Amino acid sequence: MSRSERAVRGRAEIPRLAEATPFTDYLVTLGSSGEPSDLRALEAVRKALKAALVGELRRRGLWEGPPSYLGVFGWDRWDAEMSSGGGPLEELLADAYFFIFVARQRSLQAQLKVKPNVEGLVFLNVRHFLHERQKEHDPLGSQVFEVLQSAVRESVRLGELHVLAGDERVRNDSVLGFDFDATPAALSDLSRLRERVLRWDDDLLPDLVTLRGKRQEECVRRLRERLPELREDGIKVFRFKDLVDPMKADVRARWAALLERTERLVASTLRREGETRVALPDTSLEERELFRKLVSCVLDEIDDLEVNDRTRSYLNRLWQFLRIQAADIGVGRPASLLEADVLSTRVTDGEETPSQRKVSELLGIPRERLPELYKTLGTLLERCRSAISGKLSVRKIKGDHAFRQP
Repeated sequence: MSRSERAVRGRAEIPRLAEATPFTDYLVTLGSSGEPSDLRALEAVRKALKAALVGELRRRGLWEGPPSYLGVFGWDRWDAEMSSGGGPLEELLADAYFFIFVARQRSLQAQLKVKPNVEGLVFLNVRHFLHERQKEHDPLGSQVFEVLQSAVRESVRLGELHVLAGDERVRNDSVLGFDFDATPAALSDLSRLRERVLRWDDDLLPDLVTLRGKRQEECVRRLRERLPELREDGIKVFRFKDLVDPMKADVRARWAALLERTERLVASTLRREGETRVALPDTSLEERELFRKLVSCVLDEIDDLEVNDRTRSYLNRLWQFLRIQAADIGVGRPASLLEADVLSTRVTDGEETPSQRKVSELLGIPRERLPELYKTLGTLLERCRSAISGKLSVRKIKGDHAFRQP
């Protein structure tokens, strides 16, 4: 008996629960090649995985949003379908299947040796899959959720807010109240909620989406201190989803005002440079990985610059804005768009473009500083790109950004 046959037999001999376990049943049918031997089990696992995806999309408040927030483009809604069959949900299902049952097949089968089933682990992987997709393709929504969640959690820890129902970790379905003995079902009238959120965004943007790490903690603190204002508006019991959804919508709307012109500018720049990916987007893992490395490298270089705190803050704000912008309109080529955006916008020939006026207003950066900031970011970006492409190592020198051969 071969090793793979013994492994399959060993898994089959593990006591199983009487309840439906489609994910576990499917794993048992997989041979050493990873191909299912029972097509009925494959169909059952697709059906179960699709139901899990829909449930998690609804729980996260993503079902009502466009599929593009999760990297599925060309569709307006999740329940859309072509006449010949297929749709955005089928595309997401295929990616989720690979994420869970191809990339993590061995780890799941290893769990079957010590557990009766892996149903709970698969559902956890579904959550991880959607979390990673949203963070990559909806950076604005993901960032707003993270900051607001942190602020609410801290408020709960301090006893300023209470989780009355739902997930105590503060998720979309969590019901929150200022009074511990409030009734979860007595949700407040939320008609004034959006007006209050708009005022918060006026005060917190752009820090709400551009700050990272320790700098983000200050934004979390400021937002937590604003939460009691809801009580002043008569909002004493609310769901977290009721608060985070209008906040995300407002931030996206403000950013969208800049995207139309920027997209035209970037596309024309790429065409001038003969960049074929404008017509044929590169959705490869290499492109996305390059984007992550460029973002991280430039952030590190900004931290090491010998500049005053205000200039460093301006550079961080502008770089994070460009990063989010490239991820929003990148459609598979965010690294290329990031480079084109920085390198084409940093030189204005003395002309003040509408884009820079809007950037100045949105980010709170003096307009006259923008050309200088774009030039600095362009220099750092070009050097980071050269270092990454040439597999050079970055040698940190305070005040000087040098790269050397390994």
